Amino acid sequence: MEIQKEIRSKIERDYFFIEGILDLDTEYFINKIEEGIKDSSLNHKTNVNGKMTSWSYFLEDKNFFSVLLKIIDCIEELKLVTENFSIADAWGLKEGFGEHTKYHDHLPAIISGSIYLNDHPQKLYFPEIKKEFIPQRGKFVLFSPFLKHYTKRNITDENKYAIAFNFKYNNIYGN
Repeated sequence: MEIQKEIRSKIERDYFFIEGILDLDTEYFINKIEEGIKDSSLNHKTNVNGKMTSWSYFLEDKNFFSVLLKIIDCIEELKLVTENFSIADAWGLKEGFGEHTKYHDHLPAIISGSIYLNDHPQKLYFPEIKKEFIPQRGKFVLFSPFLKHYTKRNITDENKYAIAFNFKYNNIYGN
């Protein structure tokens, strides 16, 4: 094999980053996360260097879907996606003292987001676009899934709770 040319460069790329606030029963969701992390095989084994539920944990939860429908209305109103799409996964997370989220992205999703269930000083960083997001009860963030993000280690004794989720395009079978 002979490499005849190699180019490494950067290009500008359109992205979105949306913050909002929801009215939701955070106590219900925190309790659900506590249940879901008890026997989870994913604790400390993914980009969430903390505790997390299964990837599909909230997909069958009617209370979550009541919240998600408001977010879907927002997505459609802002015309973030023009093709048919659906929720791909939704998981809960809990990060306690010393825990954090590793630097990562959410590809191949088409829209990613998180809903925060309590106020917490552990910021979510998006270094490529120089954005920081401070978790607050009921706040949510929607972002382009190719945007890399992370948190620093939680240096408080207070746990941070959130629900993260991804949307995908529907395939030809309509799922």
